[in-house]
Amino acid sequence: MKTTTIEFFREIKKSSGRFVSILFIVALGVAFFSGIRASEPDMRVTGDAYFDQANLMDIKVISTLGLTKDDVKAFEGLDSIEKAEGAYSGDFLNYDSEKQRALHVMSLSEDMNQITVTEGRLPEKSGECLADDESTYKVGDKIKLTSGTEDPVTDTLTTDELTVVGTGNSPYYISYGRGSTTIGNGSLSAFLVVPRETFTQDVYTECYLLVKGAKECIAYTDEYEDLIDDAMDDVKELSNDRGIIRRRELVDDATRELDQAKIDLKEGKAKAEQELSDAETQIADAESQLADAKEKIRSGRAQIEEAKNTLTQKQQELDQAKTQYADGVQQLQDGRAQYEAGKTAFEAGKPEAEQKITEGEAALEQIQAGIDICNNGLEALKDMCGNDESIYGNPDTEIGAQYAGLVQQLEGLEQQKTELSAQLQMAKDQLASAEQQFSDTKAALDASEAALASVPAQLTSGQEQINAGWQELSEKEQELEKGMSEITENENKISDAKQDLEEGRTKAAQDIADGEDKIADGEKKIDDIPEAEWYIYDRSTLPEYNGYGENADRMKAIGKVFPVLFFLVAALISLTGMTRMVEEQRVQIGTMKALGYRRSTIAMKYIGYAFLATITGSILGVLVGEKILPYIIIYSYGILYHHIPEILVPYVPSYGIMASAAAIACTLMATIFACYKELGAQPSELMRPPAPKIGKRVFLERIPFIWKRLNFSWKSTVRNLMRYKKRFFMTIFGIGGCMALMIVGYGLRDSVYEIADIQYSEIQLYDGQIVLQEDLNEQDREHLNTFLDTDKDVESYMDAYMKSITLKNGKKERQAYITVFGDVKNIGRYVDFHDRKSGEKFKLTDDGVIISEKTAKLLNAKVGDRITIPDEKNGDKELTISHICENYMGHYIYMTPAYYNKVFGTMPEYNSVLFETDDSYSQTQVEDVGEKIMKRDEVLSISYVHDIQEQLDEMLSSLNLVIIVLIISAGMLAFVVLYNLNTINITERQRELATLKVLGFYDGEVAQYVFRENILLTFIGAAVGVVLGKVLHLFTIQTVEVDAAMFGRSIYLPSFIYSLLFTVGFSLLINWIMYFKLKKINMVESLKSVE
Repeated sequence: MKTTTIEFFREIKKSSGRFVSILFIVALGVAFFSGIRASEPDMRVTGDAYFDQANLMDIKVISTLGLTKDDVKAFEGLDSIEKAEGAYSGDFLNYDSEKQRALHVMSLSEDMNQITVTEGRLPEKSGECLADDESTYKVGDKIKLTSGTEDPVTDTLTTDELTVVGTGNSPYYISYGRGSTTIGNGSLSAFLVVPRETFTQDVYTECYLLVKGAKECIAYTDEYEDLIDDAMDDVKELSNDRGIIRRRELVDDATRELDQAKIDLKEGKAKAEQELSDAETQIADAESQLADAKEKIRSGRAQIEEAKNTLTQKQQELDQAKTQYADGVQQLQDGRAQYEAGKTAFEAGKPEAEQKITEGEAALEQIQAGIDICNNGLEALKDMCGNDESIYGNPDTEIGAQYAGLVQQLEGLEQQKTELSAQLQMAKDQLASAEQQFSDTKAALDASEAALASVPAQLTSGQEQINAGWQELSEKEQELEKGMSEITENENKISDAKQDLEEGRTKAAQDIADGEDKIADGEKKIDDIPEAEWYIYDRSTLPEYNGYGENADRMKAIGKVFPVLFFLVAALISLTGMTRMVEEQRVQIGTMKALGYRRSTIAMKYIGYAFLATITGSILGVLVGEKILPYIIIYSYGILYHHIPEILVPYVPSYGIMASAAAIACTLMATIFACYKELGAQPSELMRPPAPKIGKRVFLERIPFIWKRLNFSWKSTVRNLMRYKKRFFMTIFGIGGCMALMIVGYGLRDSVYEIADIQYSEIQLYDGQIVLQEDLNEQDREHLNTFLDTDKDVESYMDAYMKSITLKNGKKERQAYITVFGDVKNIGRYVDFHDRKSGEKFKLTDDGVIISEKTAKLLNAKVGDRITIPDEKNGDKELTISHICENYMGHYIYMTPAYYNKVFGTMPEYNSVLFETDDSYSQTQVEDVGEKIMKRDEVLSISYVHDIQEQLDEMLSSLNLVIIVLIISAGMLAFVVLYNLNTINITERQRELATLKVLGFYDGEVAQYVFRENILLTFIGAAVGVVLGKVLHLFTIQTVEVDAAMFGRSIYLPSFIYSLLFTVGFSLLINWIMYFKLKKINMVESLKSVE
């Protein structure tokens, strides 16, 4: 082995501390540079690997008329599309423990958007679902769904109750956000996955597309974006033809339905007419039957009345018979008594009566004899005149006179006879009558007694018959009443039937008219059916997808600034180390040159030394840095994007080569420059110590008032600081650079963390924004305002108009939201306009607009400038900037309604409402208020300021670990820098320090002699670091910022304090380590002559 080679390795062994120090500081610089730079592509690779593994769609297509299977086939027919898959989705509400949740229900895809099951299994049949793993739903839970609208859930799904059979994650949602919705409180809480057959729609609600070659590209890169843009252009071009076809399909289907509706209407009209005619006939028949029934009822009632009269009469007769029976019984008793008394009296007077009768009969016989004589005489006279009445009837004749006399005599006798016969007969009759009467009376009494004996039975029978008659009448009356009720009921039915008939006739006429109107409307709607409008989205519309890419961009931005300064400090320290090494070994270089070694051979020792230390450090830095730092950073973002299962940290050769090449170039160039500077001198000159520099008076020596009051140690310290100017400035720059890096790290945390609180606590002061439905009329707005006025939970509200527009200033353009407030006087309750630096408050006037600070910066606009809103149709509109206000999130221009009218020539149509609740309300209470508002038909959606703030805090909190890595790395660099500079300082001044020991300085005094300089340089470097840190922080913030946001510009006092404490702490630690090195200085060896 050559002598130079042996000497090379001996040098490495002898100065292993310097070699390791250079190696380590290069490794640290290269590791930090390549690691931070590689974090951005590694984040993209990690995300892309997960997306590819899950077959996350590249493009999503939604159509206003739905998508058919033919549309899906048409997508697959495009050259740029690898696969297309139709899908269904919908938003629903679930109430759990009185808490409302908005859920996004989507169909299970066959090949795309693959679900990662964390528990249970995938749903297999209708009624089963897989729930979001981030939700509180567990396997076995039942989820009851409501639509949140007037439509039932079953219009969209086969069931309104789902059973959770598994939980999992979807590549659709890589973080906590689930997106927004138009129901509930406006925010989605979770997703559910169901089999396709759970949905009832005839057409797909959306279609997912995989782009050919997309998997070979890395997500979030320009190559991927360009590929997707080209594919979206193809899909957009296809949408024109498919939109026409879809419209034609709907027109044909609608026309067929309309033709069938016309036939149905005609048939329905004929059927209605027939049914109405039949109904009229039935009513007429029913009325006729009802009239007959009424007549029967009337006749029946008459018969009943007649029967009632008969029964009443019979009852009266029966009652009379009862009275008569009682009287008869009494009379019978009285008759028997009279009979017995009369018979006794009769028996006593009967003989006398019989005697008188006998005497009377004898007298009667005598009278009869006289009568016979007269009759005979009359007959004789008649015979005498030949029965000539004119003769015997004439009293004037003798015969007539005789005849008259006989007649008169006869009449007398006859009269006597009659009278006597009558008296006799009367007596006989009386006697016979009395006997007969007694006999009859007895017989009558017996008969009466016999007759009266059967009367009670007859009376009872008669009463029973009468009662039966009344019962029968009662039943007949009930039947009549029932019949009457039926008649009344039937009359009501007929009346109802007539009313139904009229209503039916009216309804039929109305239905026919409605049918005709619907047909007319249908014909008009068919004519008005638009071509299908397709909405084509890429992955950027997925919740948090862009956020992941933006975080990667932030790391890219950080990697452009922070590692560069870090690397420069490390490279400068390495350069200093090698320069000092060459300068220290000038005697050895002179000796080797005197011995005849060539310059290149001598230089190669140091170049090789520097190259080996640098290349080893670079390799170590790349191997470690590109694995550990990206992993830590991606892992820290994994707190936010925890659904991405595997972290990929492949080596990115370009950054490692870039960092290594820069480190090698810096070190080698410094080494070569130092070597050739020394090699240019003569050997004799090199083998002697360099002549000391000419002493100069330091600055403080020119101020006697101070200089005279300094003791020897402080004067030596001051002179030494100025004596070694290169070390002075190198130490200040090294410490200042590390201090600046730590300030930048802490400052990034301050700037990032403050924006959410400032934006939503000091600038935008409202609690939520209500987005209204389109085309609301004034009545709808009044109804909503009335509701908000009467809602005790709404503290105040204000109409607002918001619209996305393009702002232009020269060649610079920027998208922004134009915002017009309905109540200019109370704007201060909702938005605070002020200047970020001075805090000056602004008022919105009719003379111009207030523009957000970041927007003005991107447009390169200032107060008083006129910016333009391009409008090809109505002409460009110019706006005058009256103020520039502090704002961190989004781009806004604010104006009054009057200024809007002045610019656009019309008053704004307010499309949203800002509202605030009581300051004491919690987040949940504000959301409860929002739920009530969301139930209004006038409301489309609601966004809450606290939700935006939370999302922003979550997104920015993921930078916390990244910032900690930056701070720790800066601290490590500070430690290494201080160690290297102190090592060089002690090595350069070894003879000086040995001299101090010879002069009697104790170890502690020697250490104070050196450390006093170190501490002083530390504080000077820290002061420089504060200034440099503020400048670098501002530059870093402006570089790291994305266009959509502005980070804070402030660094808070604790950040300076922490940075200073770390710097001073490292300095004290290095001093403690160096103390033991100072103790090891050998006075004799150090004071040996170098010649």
